Amino acid sequence: MKNFLTLLMTILVSGASFAQWTVVSQIPTNPNVNTISVVNQNVIWAACDANRLYKTTDGGTTWLLRNTGLPTGNLYGISALDTTTCWVGTVSGSIYKTTDGGSSWTLQFSLSGSFTNGINMFNANYGVYYGDPTGSGQPYQFRYTTNGGTNWLLSPNAPIAGNEFGVVNAWDWIDTSKFWIGSANLAASAPNAKIYKTTAGYGGGNWSSVNVSGTGGAQGLYYQAIAFTDNNNGLAGSNGSDIRKTTDGGNSWTTVTPPSGFTAFAAINFHGMKDGSNTIRLSLSDGLAYKVYKTTNLGTSWTEETLPALGQTNGIQHMQFINANLGFSGGNLGVFMRYGNPSGISNTSGEVPADYKLGQNYPNPFNPSTKIDFSIPVSSNVTLKVYDALGKEVAVLADKFMNAGNYTADFTATSGLNSGVYFYTLSAGNFSETKKLLLVK
Repeated sequence: MKNFLTLLMTILVSGASFAQWTVVSQIPTNPNVNTISVVNQNVIWAACDANRLYKTTDGGTTWLLRNTGLPTGNLYGISALDTTTCWVGTVSGSIYKTTDGGSSWTLQFSLSGSFTNGINMFNANYGVYYGDPTGSGQPYQFRYTTNGGTNWLLSPNAPIAGNEFGVVNAWDWIDTSKFWIGSANLAASAPNAKIYKTTAGYGGGNWSSVNVSGTGGAQGLYYQAIAFTDNNNGLAGSNGSDIRKTTDGGNSWTTVTPPSGFTAFAAINFHGMKDGSNTIRLSLSDGLAYKVYKTTNLGTSWTEETLPALGQTNGIQHMQFINANLGFSGGNLGVFMRYGNPSGISNTSGEVPADYKLGQNYPNPFNPSTKIDFSIPVSSNVTLKVYDALGKEVAVLADKFMNAGNYTADFTATSGLNSGVYFYTLSAGNFSETKKLLLVK
C-alpha cells in the first residue's frame, strides 16, 4: 500500500485582498477527498476514499453520492466536462466513465497491478491518464485516448520504471503537448527521484527524465508536486521539504528555500492553473497543522494565507481555481473549502414582476465579467446557463428554486474560455429564452 504524502501548489493570479479560505461544507460520511474536478462555480465532482464519489451542483453546499457501478476501494483521479460526463480512476488502476451524471458507471480500462494517479480530459474525445507501472522493469502507464475513452493507448516509448512509482496529482501541463510528471524513488534515504517530461504529447512518445536531488526518508523520496507557470518556469516539491525550481522547462532544477520554520513536510501536494500569472500556491503540513503559502517569484519569498480551523486540521489534498479570485479544495474528513466568493445572484427589488423577462447582459462585449438581469413572476425552479457556440454548457449561474422577483446574476468567464460568441438561456416554469453575449480578451 502506498503511503501518500500530499503537497499542493496551484498556479493562479493573486486574488483581491478580501479573498480568503472558508469552509463550505463537509461531504457526507466525511471521506478523505483525493481529487476534485471543478467544472464551474456550481458543478464540482469529488473522488474520495472508500468507494465514495460525490457531485455538487450548488458550489458544495449539498452533495449527491454517485458511486453506483464503481468497485469498492479508494478513488483517485477525476475529470468532468459538465454535470453528466465524468471519468474517474480507482486504486486498482481502472478507469470508469459516466454519461448520466453518475447514476451509472462503465468500465473503460483495467490493468492488474497498476494504480491511478491522475486523469485529465481536455475535451469529450482527448484525454490523458497517469498510472503506475505494474512492477520493476515495466512501463509507466502513461495512456491517452482520442475517442472519449473507448480506447486508452499506451504512450509510445513510455518510460520503463526501476524501483520508482507515481504519486497522486504529481503532474502538470501547459497544453496538450507539454507535461511534467513526478515520481517516487522507493529506496530508503534516496538521494534523488525522477521528474519525467514530454513536449510532444502522450501520443508523440518523446519522453525524458531528470534525476532531481532531495532528502529521502525511510520510505523513499517522493517528488509529488509539479507546477509550471509557462513553458520554462516551474516548481517541484517533495516529502522531504525539498522544493526545487526550473527556468529551462525542467531540464535542470535548483534549490528553493521553503517557507520559514519548515524543516520537514509531513504532507505536501500541488496542482497548476494556467492564466498567465506567476503566482503559485503551496499547501503543506509539518505534522501539527496544515498551512497555505503563495509565491510570486518561484519561491524566493513566501506569503502565508490563513486557513479556517477545519482547514488547519484536515488540510488540502487537491485544489483547483476557475479564475483569479475563485478556487475550491478538498481535504481529509470531507472538508470542502472555497477561496474567494463565487459570482452571485442578487434580488434587485422586492416587487413581483408581471412577466418573465431575460435582459441583455451588460457590459457587452465583456472581459472577464458581465451582469445578466432577469425576472420571474412565479416562484419556481430556475436555471440560468451559459453555452459556447457549439452548445456545450460552460457555466451554471442558477439551478435552484427561486421566489418570484427581479434578479441580477454575475458571470465571470474562466481563464479557459476563448474570445467569441456565447449564449445564455433562462428557463423557469414554461418560459425559456436565449440571448447572445460576446467575450473579447
